Amino acid sequence: MKYTFLATLSSVMALTLLTGCTGQMAAVELSADKKEKECATLDKKLVKVEQFIEEANTQSASHLDEIASAMLTPHITNSNNKPRMLKDANKRRSDLLNERQALQCVPPSK
Repeated sequence: MKYTFLATLSSVMALTLLTGCTGQMAAVELSADKKEKECATLDKKLVKVEQFIEEANTQSASHLDEIASAMLTPHITNSNNKPRMLKDANKRRSDLLNERQALQCVPPSK
């Protein structure tokens, strides 16, 4: 019984070592078309977030909840407190900019 267990265990270990698996994931490059689409999607999201920040800065705190629901912004913030909304929106904006930078997107022409 011990011999069978040791033989099985040593076989599994040998096969694992022989396959050369390191447990690391290979970096997958996006094709140019997919990268372009992803960058365009990020740009659209970034524009929405910037519009939300602009609206939030210009409106009073009492109207912000109405504006947030009208702009359909659940991905930006869930708060109804103006400072928290602006903090969440700026965090979302920085996250989107980091994603753009990671994908090495070309800056949009103005």
